[in-house]
Amino acid sequence: MAKKVNLDAMIPREDFAVKEVEGEFALNLFQDFPITHLYADSPVLKLLRKPDFQRETNHWTPEQMATFIASFLDNEVIPSLILWKSPSYIFVIDGGHRLSAIRAWMEDDYGDGALSATFYKADISEDQKRIAKRARKLIEQKIGRYSTLKSHVDSLTESAVARRAKVLFTRALALQWVQGSPLVAESSFFKINSQGTPLDETERALIENRRKPIAISARAILRAGSGHKYWSSFSEVTGNEIVELAKQLNKLLFEPETDLPLKTLDVPLGGSVSPVDALSLLIEFLTIAGTRQQPIAAISAYLDDVNGEGTLEVLRNSVQVLNRLTGNGPGSLGLHPAVYFYSEQGKYIRFLFLGMTALVSDKLRNNNSGWFRTFTSVRQKIEQFLINNKSTIGLVLQNLSKAQRVPKMRDLFDYLVATAARGESLEIEKAIAQLGITGRILEVDGKQTSPHISDDTKSMLFIRNSIEKALPCPICNGLLDPKKSVSYDHIDRVRDGGSGHITNVQLVHPYCNTGYKEAQNL
Repeated sequence: MAKKVNLDAMIPREDFAVKEVEGEFALNLFQDFPITHLYADSPVLKLLRKPDFQRETNHWTPEQMATFIASFLDNEVIPSLILWKSPSYIFVIDGGHRLSAIRAWMEDDYGDGALSATFYKADISEDQKRIAKRARKLIEQKIGRYSTLKSHVDSLTESAVARRAKVLFTRALALQWVQGSPLVAESSFFKINSQGTPLDETERALIENRRKPIAISARAILRAGSGHKYWSSFSEVTGNEIVELAKQLNKLLFEPETDLPLKTLDVPLGGSVSPVDALSLLIEFLTIAGTRQQPIAAISAYLDDVNGEGTLEVLRNSVQVLNRLTGNGPGSLGLHPAVYFYSEQGKYIRFLFLGMTALVSDKLRNNNSGWFRTFTSVRQKIEQFLINNKSTIGLVLQNLSKAQRVPKMRDLFDYLVATAARGESLEIEKAIAQLGITGRILEVDGKQTSPHISDDTKSMLFIRNSIEKALPCPICNGLLDPKKSVSYDHIDRVRDGGSGHITNVQLVHPYCNTGYKEAQNL
C-alpha cells in the first residue's frame, strides 16, 4: 500500500452550521484563486476552511504531490476549485488536496513542519515523519523549494527554474462557487466526492454520522486528542476529558509503531496507525466495547451527541474493556499481542483482536468474573494452540464473510476456554467444526526457490525465536509482555512475612497477581 502524505494541518476545519461572528469579513466572490491567497497574512487564507466532516487530507502520495505542483507551475490543465461562502467563512467543497499541496510546498511542511506540529501538538508519528521526508526530497529534486523559485522571479535567464518562477504569481487556479444554503453545499460535497477518488465505506460512515458518539470518539482516538476538535461544541470540562481518554486509548491501541520486518515483539494491539486502517478498526472496536448494553451494530442507530455525554460513555466503557486486555491495571490479563492478534509472519489480524474484545465485553456486560479465572487457569493451553495454528485460523478467516469474522472469532476464543477448562485437548479440526465450517482446510506451504529472504520470512524467524524465549508468568504460565503489562508479585505473601527481596519477587500478569492468585489462595 502506497504511503500517503498528511496535509491535514494546511487548512483548518469548521462546521457548516457555525454561528455568525461579529464583524464578519465582507467579501465579494472572487473569480479565480492565485497563490497569494495562501500567504500566511492573506485575508482569504484566514477565512478558508474545510468542512469538519471532510475526510483527512492524506490521500496523495509524494509522487502525486510532485506531479500536481509541477503541473501547476507548467501551466497544465487543473480541475477547478469549488468553494462555498457561508456568513463567516469560505469552505472548500472540492480542491482541498490541491490547495493543501501548494501550501505545504510554500510552508515546507509535508506533515512534519511547524504548522503540523502545532496542529497535532507535536504528536507526529514516525511513519508520518518518514513520508514527509520522502515527499520533501522528491519535490525538491523534481521542482525545487518554493523559496528557491520565489527568489528567481526576476531572473532574466531561461532556465526551467526561472520559467516556473515566473508562473508563481501569474497563474491562478480556476474557481467555481456553490450558491445556496449549508444543505446545498453539503449535498454538493457528496455528489462531487462520489466521483474521482470516491469516499470509501469508513469515510462515508464517519461523514454521515459525524455527530454520533462513535464517530467523535474514533476521530479523537486516532490523533490522541490532537488535530481538529470535533467535540468543540461541548463544554470545556467535557472536551478535556474526551482528550484525556482519547490519549489513553491511542496509547493502549497504537503504541509503539512498528516496521516490517519485525525486530521486536512489542507490537501494538490495534495494528497500524494509518488513518484509513485505524479508523475502520476504531469504529468496530468502539461499537463493540463502547456500551454496557447489547452492542448496536450501526453507528447510525446512535442518537446525535449534543453535549458530549454519549461520547464520554463510549470512551469510558472502551477504556474499561481495553484495560482488561492490556495495561498495568489490576484487572489486566496482559494479553501478548504477538500471540493473540498477529500472524506468524507478523501481520496484524484485526478480527482476532475484535473477537477477543467482543468476548471480554460480553463477560463484563454479564458480570461474569468467573470467566476471567477460568481463562487464566487454561491460558497456557490456549496460547500454545494459537501459536501452533495461527496460519490455519488465517485461512478460516478468508473463508468467512466479513459480517461473520468478528462473532466467529469471539466464539472460537469462548470455545477454546470452555473446552480446555473441561480438560479436553484443543484440536484445530474440532475448533473449525465448532465454527460451523465443514470440510478439511489444507495448508499450502510452497517451497521458496529464490535466494531472496522476504520480510515475511524475516519476521517469521524473529517471532518464532522470540516467542520461544519470551518470559512466562509463573502463576498461569502464559506469556508476558512486560513493556505493556506486568505486575511485581511477592512469592511469599507480605501478610505471611514475605519480604521485598529479589528472591521473593516475580514478574506476573496484573490479573494473576490481584485477581486470580487471591481467588485461588496461591
